[in-house]
Amino acid sequence: MKKLLFLLWSASIGVAAAQTSGNPAQRDLVEQGVRLYDDGKYDEAVTKYQQALATDPADEVANSELALTYNALHRYAEAAAVCEKLLKTNPEIAGSVYVTYGNSLDGQKKVKQALQAYDDGLRHHPNYYALYYNKGIAQAGSGEAAGAISSFQQSVLRNPNHASSHMSLGLVQSRTDARIPSILALARFLVLEPGSQRATQRLPVLDKEMMAGVTQTGEQAITISLSEKAVKDAGRKREIPDNFGQAELVLAAAGAQNLGEDGQAVSSMERFSKQLTVLCEDLAELSAKKPTGFTWGYYVPYFVELEKKGYVPALTYLIHSSQTDAPEVQQWLVAHPNEVAVFREWSKNYLWPKPLK
Repeated sequence: MKKLLFLLWSASIGVAAAQTSGNPAQRDLVEQGVRLYDDGKYDEAVTKYQQALATDPADEVANSELALTYNALHRYAEAAAVCEKLLKTNPEIAGSVYVTYGNSLDGQKKVKQALQAYDDGLRHHPNYYALYYNKGIAQAGSGEAAGAISSFQQSVLRNPNHASSHMSLGLVQSRTDARIPSILALARFLVLEPGSQRATQRLPVLDKEMMAGVTQTGEQAITISLSEKAVKDAGRKREIPDNFGQAELVLAAAGAQNLGEDGQAVSSMERFSKQLTVLCEDLAELSAKKPTGFTWGYYVPYFVELEKKGYVPALTYLIHSSQTDAPEVQQWLVAHPNEVAVFREWSKNYLWPKPLK
């Protein structure tokens, strides 16, 4: 499998689905397989599914779970064969089967066929976020950054609470010099998954993007350097989708200012909070010009509103909560539990844009 910084969508269809299929003994075998799968005992799960299929070889649930488990074992060709049989019999089968099929093909390095499988699934299940997400994984792994970004965007549009899609989107954008979109997507990921191992791994990417191009070169000397793309975008006379050139200039200036005055640097959390506040205020001002692009329409309103409500400090410390060795962060979180709770409740109930029908 390709070396990626992402996680493929893979989850058992579940006991609830298994209960809809077969006789009681067969259902029990499938349920046992699901539990074994969830415990990471994949070989044992395969045995249970095969026992269930001995009674009814056409059972969709048992076959679907078997294919998923074959994928977990990297037995991709076998997983693909099971999925092909299922899809030939019932093209309207659950979207998760198309996901498993695409992943099994991607695992065999058959990227074109995998992308076709995801697209076939989307024709039957156009709003199933996991198909977009896994399509994005395949595209990112094959170097199709623009396609991956588009797929991840479609995934978060359909499931705003899918942390992996926000994370993957932000990582790809970071590698393509889309600095502000990357910051917003990664921050959203960390709001959803603040204390996880993945948060510990991805947080440095966000912190690096926030201070990109700002370097203290002397006791009272600070150098600002921007990417060629940012400078070019900031000077464009004609609007292009998701142009954040001007906002990037503002963010860099805020980063330089917040390195401290008279050589006295502010804390990293204060700097982050001040920078994010300035960025959100600038985005609010720029929004009046009605810029176009996915990030402007999807992420920007969320961050503009949370800044106006005074939630930037809560967000700052929450998304850094994986830094268990940072006393400043942990002390703030202990001292301000209500602020964090209010922010998280607001974020939970925030109304994200819906996909056009």
